[in-house]
Parts: sequence; C-alpha cells; structure tokens
Amino acid sequence: MKRVKVLLYLILIIVFAGSGVLGGFFISDLYALPDIDLLEEYQPSGITKMYSKEGEVLAEFFLERREVVPLSRIPLQLQRAFIAIEDHRFYQHRGLDFKRLFKALWIDIIEWRSWDKAQGASTITQQLARNLFLTHENTLTRKIKEIILAIQIERVYGKEEILKMHLSQIFFGEGVYGVAEAASFYLGKKVEDLSLAESAFLATIPRSPVYYSPVKYPEHTESGKKIILRRMYDLEFITEEEWEEAEETSVEIIPNRANRSTANIHCAPYFVELIRQEVENEFGYDRFWRGGLRIYTTLDLNLQKAAEDSLIDYLKENEHQGSLLAMDPHTGFIEALVGGRDFWENQYNRATQARRQTGSAFKLFTYTAAIDTAKFSAVSPFFDAPITFKRSKKVGKSAEIKEEGEFWSPQNYEKYFWGEVYLWQMFAHSINVSSVKLLQEVGVGKVIDYARKLGVDSPLNHDLTLTLGTSGITLLEIVRAYATIANYGIKVKPMFIQKIEDREGRILKENFPQGETVLSPQTSFVMIDLLEKAVDYGTGRRIRWLGFDRPCGGKTGTVGWPREKDTDKTIDAWFIGFTPDLVAGVWVGNDDASPLGEKKTGSAVAIPIWTEFMKKALDSQPVKDFSSPPGIVFKKIDIETGLLATPKCENALWFAFLEGTAPKEYSSL
Repeated sequence: MKRVKVLLYLILIIVFAGSGVLGGFFISDLYALPDIDLLEEYQPSGITKMYSKEGEVLAEFFLERREVVPLSRIPLQLQRAFIAIEDHRFYQHRGLDFKRLFKALWIDIIEWRSWDKAQGASTITQQLARNLFLTHENTLTRKIKEIILAIQIERVYGKEEILKMHLSQIFFGEGVYGVAEAASFYLGKKVEDLSLAESAFLATIPRSPVYYSPVKYPEHTESGKKIILRRMYDLEFITEEEWEEAEETSVEIIPNRANRSTANIHCAPYFVELIRQEVENEFGYDRFWRGGLRIYTTLDLNLQKAAEDSLIDYLKENEHQGSLLAMDPHTGFIEALVGGRDFWENQYNRATQARRQTGSAFKLFTYTAAIDTAKFSAVSPFFDAPITFKRSKKVGKSAEIKEEGEFWSPQNYEKYFWGEVYLWQMFAHSINVSSVKLLQEVGVGKVIDYARKLGVDSPLNHDLTLTLGTSGITLLEIVRAYATIANYGIKVKPMFIQKIEDREGRILKENFPQGETVLSPQTSFVMIDLLEKAVDYGTGRRIRWLGFDRPCGGKTGTVGWPREKDTDKTIDAWFIGFTPDLVAGVWVGNDDASPLGEKKTGSAVAIPIWTEFMKKALDSQPVKDFSSPPGIVFKKIDIETGLLATPKCENALWFAFLEGTAPKEYSSL
C-alpha cells in the first residue's frame, strides 16, 4: 500500500512539475511580445521608382509591391468596403469584438471544430498586429499574443492611424501590398479615383488572394464584390440606388497583368540597369529594394524612343550588335542610351562597357592638339606618300597597318596615296598616312594628354598607331570628348541621375552640371569648323545625301578586319556627331569582333542610324548654328593652293583660323 502511495505522489509531482515548466514556457513566451513602440519607426517595404526627365516611370524595383499613402487619399467608400467585410464594429470596439469572438467560439464548440479550423473573429487591429509582429501559424499562443498586442495598439493609436496602417499592409496577391498599389497594379488607377464598384472589387481580394485573384479567377472576384456591396447596404454605408448601380457595373482589370507583374523595367533597360547598379552600390541592397526611393534621371523619353527605333531594327535585321548614346553637351545629361540589340538576351552594355578600336574617329585628338599649338591650321600642307617605321616592342594592331619584318607602315583605307594635301582634307577624308606624319610632328604624348583632357580615361597605345584609333575606348568616352568640342572647350561630367529622394520626399542626393575648361573656345571652334567640313565634303557627306541639312559636325570611324590582307571587310563602324545642343554617337560591330561584311564603313553603317536618330530627336526644335567666339578669323581659301582666294578662284571655301595662323598670300590661280 505504501508503495502505491509513493508511486501516486511521484506521479503527481511529475505532473505538477511538468505543468509548471510548460506554464512557465507559455508565460515567458507571452512576455516576449514585440514592443509596439516599434510602430513609430516602422517603415513597410516600398517600391523604388525611376523616372525620366519628364517624370514618366521608367522602372520599379521591389521585394513587395507597395505604396504607402495617407488615409486622406483613400476614398471613404473603399475604407467602408474593408470595414464592412472585415470588422463592421471597428469604430465601436477597443481592439477586440467580444460579440463576434463569443459567436465564433460558440460555433466552434457546437460544430466540434479543431483549433486549426476554428471560426475567424479577428478585428482589423488584430490583423494589423498579426501582419506586423507575428506569424500566421494557427496556434493558441499566437492568438493570445495577437489579442494582447491589439489591445496595446488601440491604447496608443487612433482608429484612423490603425486603419491607414492596415490598408497599407494588407496583401493582395501577385506580390502586391496595400490598397494604393493594388489599385495601380490591377486597375491602372490612382487609389483616390476608385469607384464604389472598384472599391468593393479590391476589398474582396485579401480574403483569399488565390481564390479571389482577378488575374486567375475574375468571376470569383466579381461574386465577392457583390457580397461586399450587399454587406455595405445592410450596414447603411451605401444607399439602395448606389448598391444596385455598383452591382451592375463591371470592373475591368489591366490586360496582361500577370506579365506586367514581373516586367518592372518599362523602357530604356540598359540605362535603367546602369543606374540600378550605381544606386544599389551607393545606398545598399536593402534600401534600394525596400526603401521606396524616388530616382529622377536625365533620360528624355522622346529621344530614347528615337534612338531605339533608329538602331535596334537595323541590328536585328543584320544580326549585329551596336550602341547609341546621346548627350547634352552643355549639361552632361545623358538623354538617350541603347546598349545593345536586346537587353533581355544579353545585359552587356556596349555604350559604357565595351572598349573597341575607334578608327579615324580618334583623329579628333591628334588634330585638336595640332591646332591648339597654333603651328598648324586648316591649310597646313602635307605630302601623303608611303612611309615606314621601325617596329617597337609593342605597336598597335589594325588593318590599316602593314607589317613587314622589323618594320610597319600605315595604310590608307582607299589603298592609294593622295600626294599634296592640306590638313583639312586629311581630316575630312580620314587620310591615315599623312595623319601619322602629323602625329609624329605633334608628339604621341601630347595627343594622349589632349585625349585625357577631353574625357578619355581608357588605356591608350603610346606609339604612332595611336591616331589610327588602335586603342580601345568606350562610346561614352568618345561622345564626351566630342561634346567638349561642341561645348567650346568646357568638359562636362556625364550625368545619369538628377536627384534621389526617400519615400518622404527628402533629398538624399542631388547632382548639378559640373564643367571644367580644358580647351580654348577658339581652338574648339576651329575644330567645329573642321568637323563641319568632314560632314559637308568628307566621309560624313552621306548625312547630307540623306536629307539632314542642319548645321552639324562629326567624324566617321572604320576599323578593318586585320586577319585578311587586301580586304574591305570591317569589324567596327562609328559615327560621332553633333549639332549645337545635342551630341550623339553610334557604334556597330559584333561582340566577337567578327567581320560586319564588305565595305561596312562608318559612313555606310553608322551614319544612316545617326541621321535617322537626329532627324527624329530634333524634329520639333528650331535650327541653330554654331556661334563664333572672339579671336577667330574667317578667310576665303582657294582649296587648290591653300592660299587666300581671289575673285577669279572657282573652288574656294570659308575657313576659321586662330588669329595669326591664316595665310597672308593670295592664290595666283
């Protein structure tokens, strides 16, 4: 008998001890409640949006699609729709609806429901507590925590603040959170513009985002809308007339909504991705993807469309790659950027990342350095004839270079020599041999210095092949350099972002045009004049044949295929040109440097693309000419002799000269 008593006592001790331990764990779990003061600092995950210069949305980045808006922007009928279906005594209770709670418990008891299938009775405040602080597991502990937190929230916050937080936090499926983003995502509307029918339609979805999905089961959403409207009428939130009218009104969702849910880059993908990387690196992953930043860029949507229309079709038809970049030479604003044929196929940005040989487009630096010395002018004479140099240990490679043993010699693209020529002709016609002679006189180091001044940062070959464009540089770099000339010697920093704001509108970063004078306006204007001659009389004259008659300057660049001798095959085709207020560059090639084809020169390939773009970009803009700065002298020159023209000269052109560099003798012809 004693043994039985002892055994019973031991069992009771174990039971009570176990109950105490379990109770302790339960109570300690309840005590480990989140601090509702954290709500003061709570910032729900928001959508980072990127805007064009005109304020149009270029892209959206998010982990949760959400836009937080004040309650004043949420229509009363939308607020009432949620209150009607979720918690119709919201404004009467203090966090718990005891009538609804006891009714739910009674139903659970008489129907013998298990806890995980219990009747729901959560108020809006309880739902907010669960969504912000707890999990959605269906346990007694979680339910008690939810009740305690709801009571605490009601003590600290007013009903309107609670409702605003709830309507910004609620889940609508498809990664969408909050009523404002749901209105935009599903209906393409601002939340304040929703009708009664649309309000009831949206309020249906959170009840079961899969079953009531407007994308997958619109008929379920429509039936749910009718239930909510009837409930609103029963609660006297709406009149009978409003109820009947809204019930008969069909709600149209945005077509292809499922596809749009993942396509958050709406246009200019290469431009957008470049900025995404920059901002994410500066502000961090979490702030970029959750912080609801507002990024205002320099992109001009009209110019971007013109760029894509002009370039991409050609690239697809010919199965080439290419890029186009347009820049305001005065501000540095990058206004259009296409980095390749298809961003979704390949994200490599050929406008900012690809370093390719530029061919004669590089001659800009050689001739700028020469003019700036004041020892050369547009009519400085040269003799274009074969020349040979001893090969150094490292010399640039190009199809315009002929190598024989220890020697190399530059070659003209046309495979012949011009004899007596003037500097302007050498530049306009991209004459290689005499350009190498000019580089030899000016100095390789000096030309590299000028390339750096004008905006080139890439490594450059320190040899006489430099002027043939044997160094690889990016389209962005060379466009910036030509922009410095177009801006009369003021080099501006390329700008992609104007400003970045946080979700409250506070400015986190703001950029302004930054200019540095690196060249005199006089030298710049002489180069503008030479670049205009290249368009009117040289390798760029196809621009005029295609009907673009605005004042403009520019230079072609063609890189031949070095793997075959005596071939007209090319691997790179360039044109960089400008009007007074817009600079644009085009490159066409293949990523593996395979040939484009026979005679696919900068003139034949890049100029038509550039011309089409500029026509569209400037269609509504007034025609503007380049203004001459002080210190420039204009002379009419006999192009046969390079001397001052007389009234008898039949072939004469006006040229710009630095003071003291113009010829003084008259032609005898």
